[in-house]
Amino acid sequence: MGREILRVPLGFQHPKDNEGEYIAGAHLEQLWYTDETLKTAYQVYENISEGSPVSPIFPTVEELREWLVNQGFSYEQALDFCAAGHMPSFVVRTSK
Repeated sequence: MGREILRVPLGFQHPKDNEGEYIAGAHLEQLWYTDETLKTAYQVYENISEGSPVSPIFPTVEELREWLVNQGFSYEQALDFCAAGHMPSFVVRTSK
């Protein structure tokens, strides 16, 4: 669990409730039925729950990478995240 990069249409609006809060997972059906050729932009979602956006939408992966660096990621971390498309929020290690 952690964060993932989703392909979304430019201008995509994640559904919100009456208080203006994102509805976790409400994007899944919308994006499922969206033609793949329309999903030209990038947005970071948390996937701890069913998912809510945690970034603006970016028309290019380069702009997303720049935003990640401005959020405190190293350039290498941003490159790795963009290449993999997901990252864990933490890793649990056990010792023997």
